[in-house]
Amino acid sequence: MNKKVEITDFVDNSLLDTIYREREDSLYQHTEIDNENIKEITKNLPITYEDLLIAIKNLPPHFNNTREFILERLEGYMERQNSLTAYDNERFYKNGFCDGIQIILEALKNEK
Repeated sequence: MNKKVEITDFVDNSLLDTIYREREDSLYQHTEIDNENIKEITKNLPITYEDLLIAIKNLPPHFNNTREFILERLEGYMERQNSLTAYDNERFYKNGFCDGIQIILEALKNEK
């Protein structure tokens, strides 16, 4: 059951897009607490993108073609993953916003 469909009389997709775009910049800014949480999450998974690049670039010279192929594939993979993450983030934000509106509308309806 998608809440966005249930409340289309109140909030349409263009309004959700506008609200999300206005909020997007602040959603991507990390607070000190966010940084601490990210540090905790990543401490057990210490490999970084830069670590992978260094490992690939340190392949022996006779692997030049393989190195370039791996780097291209890694870049494509990262772009794909970032796009998927952005899509999920937007979807979750918009649906969460609609859920909140649905709760408010139900509460107002029950007050009558």
